[in-house]
Amino acid sequence: MGNGQSKKHRGGVLLTAVFTVVMMSILLLFLTENYRIQAQFTQRTRQYYETQIIKELFLTDYQALPESKRPKKGEAIYNQGKLNFEKEKDYLLLTVNVGEQEKKFKETISKTD
Repeated sequence: MGNGQSKKHRGGVLLTAVFTVVMMSILLLFLTENYRIQAQFTQRTRQYYETQIIKELFLTDYQALPESKRPKKGEAIYNQGKLNFEKEKDYLLLTVNVGEQEKKFKETISKTD
C-alpha cells in the first residue's frame, strides 16, 4: 500500500455539482413562491381594510343626512376606490371597488328625522 491516489474509489464531482444545483434551484423556487404569497396577502389585506374604511366613511356621511335628503341610489368616489349604493326599503345595498377587489354589503339604515 503506497502513498497516493487510491485505485478503488474514483469519484467525480459531477454528481455533487448536479445535486448542489438541484438543491439551490429548489431553495430559490421556495423563496420566490413565499415572496409572491406574502406580497399577495399584503395587497389583499390592504384592499380589505380600504374597503371597510370606504364603507364606514360613506355610512357615516349618509346617515348624517336627514331622511328627506338621502338619495335612493348613486356613486361615491374616494381616492382609493369607488362605492355604488342603492336604497331598498330599510336596507342599503353597497358595492365597493378597490383595485381589482369588489365587495358587496347589505346594511340596515336607521331612520332619523
